[in-house]
Amino acid sequence: MQTNQSLSILLVDDDEALLETVADMLAIKDGLGVQTARDGQEALALLQHFQPDLTLVDIRMPGMNGWELVRAMRARSGTQKIVMLTGSHAEDDIRSAFERGVDGYLLKPVRANLLYALIDNIANNVPLEQQFTAGRWGNE
Repeated sequence: MQTNQSLSILLVDDDEALLETVADMLAIKDGLGVQTARDGQEALALLQHFQPDLTLVDIRMPGMNGWELVRAMRARSGTQKIVMLTGSHAEDDIRSAFERGVDGYLLKPVRANLLYALIDNIANNVPLEQQFTAGRWGNE
């Protein structure tokens, strides 16, 4: 990562193994602090007292799905940096990400090098469209 500042990250996913794995990936990088939530409601509760620089959100979760969480987060703060973290290659989900103004879209299974590059892009305000046109976000 090329940022000089420390970043706080909220990771929201209902898959316990993935949550732990990605949290570990984030924890080993200098300058990254991470908190986790297992669903949208838990994330909203955390956001009452935690203001992350970046939130990674799974799309498909029980109860409040990722899109509903994004909507709730945007209602609170339109400037919150949000990345969709998902196994969905569906065009509708990718299109929804663009339409909802998220800052990134990362496919599962998560590869560390792509995760770190995405965080660097977000920290450096690289637009979502440029991230995709660079052709680096699929699991090739």
